[in-house]
Amino acid sequence: MYKMAVVGDRESILIFKAFGADIFAVDEGETLQNKKLINRLASDGYALILVTEQVAKHLSDVLEHFSRDLLPAISIIPSVEGSFGLAEMMLKKNVERAVGMNIL
Repeated sequence: MYKMAVVGDRESILIFKAFGADIFAVDEGETLQNKKLINRLASDGYALILVTEQVAKHLSDVLEHFSRDLLPAISIIPSVEGSFGLAEMMLKKNVERAVGMNIL
């Protein structure tokens, strides 16, 4: 059975525990540790990794690396602080790569 992980500040990710996800509370400024965590989750067989925008903005190279693979699927979610458009920007980029043009 596939596993789901959620990475971000504790306040934003705690609710996902109710849905059976493994949660990993991190400090957004700990970029190197967060990159290692994403790599470890991928190698530990997590099929879906949700990352809050505040953490993801520091992990663009890791997210780009995994965007080429089928698994794990890594998706960006807003935190309790709100969204600043990173998830939308990455979605547009992925659609453009898949379709060949921006249709959004």
